[in-house]
Amino acid sequence: MSRNFFKLKWIDILSLIGLCLSLTLILFAWQGGVFESRQQFVDYIHQFGNYSIFIFILLQILQLFLPFLPSAITVTAGVILYGPVVGNIYNYVGISTGSILAFLVVRRYGEPALHKLVSEKRIRKYQDKLKNRKAFERFFTTVVFTPLAPDNVVCYLAGLSDMSVKKVVTVILLGKPLSIVIYSLGWTTFLDLIGIL
Repeated sequence: MSRNFFKLKWIDILSLIGLCLSLTLILFAWQGGVFESRQQFVDYIHQFGNYSIFIFILLQILQLFLPFLPSAITVTAGVILYGPVVGNIYNYVGISTGSILAFLVVRRYGEPALHKLVSEKRIRKYQDKLKNRKAFERFFTTVVFTPLAPDNVVCYLAGLSDMSVKKVVTVILLGKPLSIVIYSLGWTTFLDLIGIL
């Protein structure tokens, strides 16, 4: 087996840790009856003080590597738990950090990392964009600035591109705030309208 296979085992370990952390939090929340109302959920999480902020931001980072943890859930949770302003700041910190790490992982380990993190179908769908440097840069920038676009995948793909680290990081840091705010408040409003929140 290649050395990259063993180097990349940490991605599987990270995914397992994220899964265990998510299930543990859900179990404790369920046992504490926090799903009975929105306010009980908020009060329960806030009792952990600053630890809740750290865990929330960590989950936002990990969701870039965990396909079973949709960002629609985590960004909505940020707004519910910490309000639309502070919640979106935490969303921004976590998601931007995770996006930059996703890019750096593929930049460091190449295609083996990409194939561990993204399905073959999605890779085939977007990989042709890499053939033209300028076209990929425009595509990457557009996707990062657009809510609901598959920006997780393009952050991974950027790791195989000729884009510099500085340019990728700049696009992520400038493009994420607006898309996160629109995405999170959109989901929160939608769930409120249908009576889930």
